[in-house]
Amino acid sequence: MPGATRSSTVEWHRAQVTPRLAALAAYQHSLSTPPPPAFSFDPADAEAGRALFAGAARCSECHSGPTFSDGRLHPAAAVGTDPRHAQRSATGLYRATPLRGLWQHPPYFHDGSAATLEDVVRHYDGHLHLGLNDAQVRVLVEYLKSL
Repeated sequence: MPGATRSSTVEWHRAQVTPRLAALAAYQHSLSTPPPPAFSFDPADAEAGRALFAGAARCSECHSGPTFSDGRLHPAAAVGTDPRHAQRSATGLYRATPLRGLWQHPPYFHDGSAATLEDVVRHYDGHLHLGLNDAQVRVLVEYLKSL
């Protein structure tokens, strides 16, 4: 676009992208999640972790539905990570990460500050004052690895 100003270029791109967002989201959500590798988690512990996820650990408050994401935007304070990363987004908020296939995407959080799923669980345990013991952390991690 020779001679275009920055604002006209941004508006042109918006006009090209915005009408396609619903179709792109539908396509993305239609993709099946690859299963976790065989023997990569303990099924009994994962089952115990599922109950904790939906109950005392409160994970399902934000990670719900078929993608394990509520689709809402949350303030950085709810996540408890460096708010400067959220400030880079258009809204200044975080979307609850869909958890399907989570095992294949370390490091975690928007800033990569959690190297492992155990780091994620321990972060939320401290941030949300959940009071989880080591066994509860272990089974929650096994459940997350099973998704």
